[in-house]
Amino acid sequence: MNNGRYAIFIALAIIIVCVGAKSHSWPMQKPYTIMIYMNGSDLESDFGLATDDLAEMLDSGLKSQNANVIILTGGTNRWMNDAIPEYECIIWELSDGWLNELESIGNADMGNPATLRDFIKFGLENYPAQKYGLIMWDHGGGSIAGFGHDENFNDSSLSLADMKQAFEEAGLGGQKLEFLGFDACLMATIEMAILAADYAKVLIASEDLEPGEGWDYHFLGQLNKRPWMNGFELGKVIVDTFIDFFGKDSDEILTLSVVDLSLVDPVMEAMGALMAAAHSEIETDGFHTLAHRRAITKTFGEGSPRDNYADMVDIGDMAVQLYDLFPQQAEAVLLALENCVVYNRHNSDVDLWGLSTFYIYGGKSQGVPSLATYAALDMDKNYTMYLHEFFDNLKHGEPAPIIHTELVLWQQLRNTDRMVGLLQTSDSNADLLWPNINGHPVVLFSIATTTIARKYAIPAKINSVDVDIIVSFSSCNPQGRIIGSRNIGERVFQKGYDPILLGDKIAIYYIEYDFASDSEIWARGDVFTVRDDLQLAWAPAGINHRQGLRLTDARNNVTYVFL
Repeated sequence: MNNGRYAIFIALAIIIVCVGAKSHSWPMQKPYTIMIYMNGSDLESDFGLATDDLAEMLDSGLKSQNANVIILTGGTNRWMNDAIPEYECIIWELSDGWLNELESIGNADMGNPATLRDFIKFGLENYPAQKYGLIMWDHGGGSIAGFGHDENFNDSSLSLADMKQAFEEAGLGGQKLEFLGFDACLMATIEMAILAADYAKVLIASEDLEPGEGWDYHFLGQLNKRPWMNGFELGKVIVDTFIDFFGKDSDEILTLSVVDLSLVDPVMEAMGALMAAAHSEIETDGFHTLAHRRAITKTFGEGSPRDNYADMVDIGDMAVQLYDLFPQQAEAVLLALENCVVYNRHNSDVDLWGLSTFYIYGGKSQGVPSLATYAALDMDKNYTMYLHEFFDNLKHGEPAPIIHTELVLWQQLRNTDRMVGLLQTSDSNADLLWPNINGHPVVLFSIATTTIARKYAIPAKINSVDVDIIVSFSSCNPQGRIIGSRNIGERVFQKGYDPILLGDKIAIYYIEYDFASDSEIWARGDVFTVRDDLQLAWAPAGINHRQGLRLTDARNNVTYVFL
């Protein structure tokens, strides 16, 4: 999208009608009222992505007689248009291609459940409709991290419990939403679905990370043709327009599901029964087998070893990986998912079933607080008990069997017993090539695979911020294409990638291993300034490099040996 073009479009199109709620003649009942909780965050202040989506809404052609659309804007310290103010949350009405300002609620914290509660109440009380929808717009972090970053309030966010509180206090227990949608990463979770089931009929969300552009809001125009669509039908439109916007040849990660919330309880119950059987296996020395199956289960939101704690997995693939051990219980999980997930499109290299769950593994260093958060969600007791037992075995115990082996190139540091790992290679890399960015060697870690592309993370620091530089390999880019960077160290995961700009200062991180003390650290390379477009290139390793093996065991512990 062209941010500048859309920003100009917004500035010209918006009418500022400062009317307050008491003096407004509220509309008569319509087929839909759709409420959009637009927490702009850095997605807007850095890239204008909220402005872009507002432009899509204005351009959708939606006729006001077919639906009310009201939008709460806030959460960002800069808007990329001339109409929406910073440090002030505004409720707007979308009306026949214009945005009308309805009410200011001041500089409210969009990570406070009271702000969400009051916005929902405003929509329910003042915009009567046959059906109500709520879209949550921003970053997402799955079952543990929740939703949103409010830049104006120290990146405050909404946990799943916070959202449940807001839904309850807003009165959604008596007036269910037709659909709850998340235009955010990692929110198609069974935990979110269980908590939302009392307040909505349909969940529309992504299992994996979303591109920065998110949903295509031209979908609103479809309500002109079929304003009485139910949540399942409208959800299918949202999924199709989202996938089609990026296209079948896109190297973006694309997942979006439509979930029947009346049928999520059987999924959770079947998961509990499956993991009750798995818990018995742990107690009879079967942990290593279970850990290996967990390691190969489809996981979402993965990054480099410095940034690998989302621990959200596809529930169906989890059951598939355990099918030979517990066929009856795994089959029950898959059947429940088939009934519950009404529509699901993706471009993953493995089959996805439409709902994810928290299953700790990569983030074991944060296991204690993560499991405390999970326990507070009050999910199935058998599943929760299994997670605690699995974590106890993951963190403690004797060395486990090796389950993954990778080739590594090393460079010995002068006059020391330390080696710097430059590259994880493949078996086919017989020429011992290693990649570099503008002449600076880098380390590649595999993080995701789609039907079109393989994505890798390069640990780095850009302008003093720890990031993963993301590289995509595809048939169109067999040598690799740098597509941006993703900040690390935040529990709510970034939607899309930041561009790397001229003048940015970059330092690459490497694994430095001391064979004398059998320990590893992350070592930072020299800082260089981006002078032209970044390119990934390949060069011979040279005679001063040696090959080694990076060995990962079932407990996700890493050791190294020389060849």
